[in-house]
Amino acid sequence: MRSLVLILLAGGLLTTVAMATPITLTNADIESNTTSEFGAIAAWGPRGGWALHSGFARPNNESLGLNFGFYSAGTTETVGQLTGELIQANMLYNFKSWAQGGGDDTGVIPYQIGYAAVDGDLASFVLLATTTYAVGEAWAEIAGVTYATGAEGPEIGKQLIVRLGDGSVGGASDIWFDNFSASVVPEPATLMLLGLAGLTALRRKHR
Repeated sequence: MRSLVLILLAGGLLTTVAMATPITLTNADIESNTTSEFGAIAAWGPRGGWALHSGFARPNNESLGLNFGFYSAGTTETVGQLTGELIQANMLYNFKSWAQGGGDDTGVIPYQIGYAAVDGDLASFVLLATTTYAVGEAWAEIAGVTYATGAEGPEIGKQLIVRLGDGSVGGASDIWFDNFSASVVPEPATLMLLGLAGLTALRRKHR
């Protein structure tokens, strides 16, 4: 019995990783823009612009492609995307990116997860979770923000919005960002139920 539990635990860890599903973000790497440099970022808004890494080199930017995004986090600006993902019950959502402190190499960047109160309307953003990070001279991969849904709530079935927030939640200056990503995975209680189901099936198999 003990060996079965150990096998299940090991398998459960692998299942947790395997069940993390990427959420599609348009122009997540900031490489597909239709404006000239310093213009608006394709698929992200309502504020922000893009620039070339080659003109504003900072440590650790070697793997980030040609372009990066920027915005003024210390004002009322936000940069977000209305995704095609409908928020589900009992899930963990994550939104993250690489980031840097901007022109003065220092700042605070607020990562946010929310939903659209009005379908298709980025401006109808309703906040669900915020996590802020201090960033400096070197580009760094930031863990971002995570939000766990419950069995019910006003966000269930609504469109997921991911964004970088404004100064009201801690932004201090111009911020640079690149290579956004988002994902969803069943929250721990759901994984536990799946694990128990797997254990039951395993025990039946060995009878």
